[in-house]
Amino acid sequence: MKKLFRKKTITGETENLKKEKVAEVQVETELPASDLKQEEKEFESFFSEVLKKLPQKTSTRVLNAYDKSKEQAEKILDKSKNQFDGIFDEFLEGVDEEKRKKCHKTVHAASLTAAIIGFSPIPFSDAFLLVPVQLTMMSRLHKIFGQSWSESLGKSLSRELIVVGLGRGAVGNILKLVPAVGTVAGAAINATVASTITESLGWVTVKMLNDGEDIFEQAMSFKGQFNTLFKTLQNSSKPSNKK
Repeated sequence: MKKLFRKKTITGETENLKKEKVAEVQVETELPASDLKQEEKEFESFFSEVLKKLPQKTSTRVLNAYDKSKEQAEKILDKSKNQFDGIFDEFLEGVDEEKRKKCHKTVHAASLTAAIIGFSPIPFSDAFLLVPVQLTMMSRLHKIFGQSWSESLGKSLSRELIVVGLGRGAVGNILKLVPAVGTVAGAAINATVASTITESLGWVTVKMLNDGEDIFEQAMSFKGQFNTLFKTLQNSSKPSNKK
């Protein structure tokens, strides 16, 4: 873009230059806008699929609080993005950029969905509700890599890995039961934990698929990598929480 502007300034045609600059900006912003639309489309598709897997009463409650929950969830993801991007870049070294870009849309959709559910005003629900989110995510990631997927084995693995985040997540659920005070505080804790668990699980899945490993046959390696990444993410967020 700078090169184009440098060439244009030689002509000295101010009005034409302004028009050309506007045109250049419009062309350059088309791709990011297109990416954003694709990301939003992936999220809508992902969120709809997860809702179908939830009990009807639960999905209705999630939908009733959707607008506010999504706004709060996006703030949490924006904050974590600044904290976690460097960690993910290092962890995902060797993953093809194009493949990573496709996977990012799915992992982001899953993390946002998990955070939205984390803000849902439903006591003791978060851990259970994360399972369909993570199953949908892992299934889509396997499809991107052209690998087969087992829903039953995935469910067992997902439930087991969610336990890693239950220490802090359970506190959030208990806070939700406190009248007038608990819902907001509890939801914020749950949403953060839910999105972190989900994003960790997603990127470990991507890394292992990229390395040609089967997450079911090598479940111990999968659990170990998840545990390490999840703890790293938790520790990286501690300094900012002290402010």
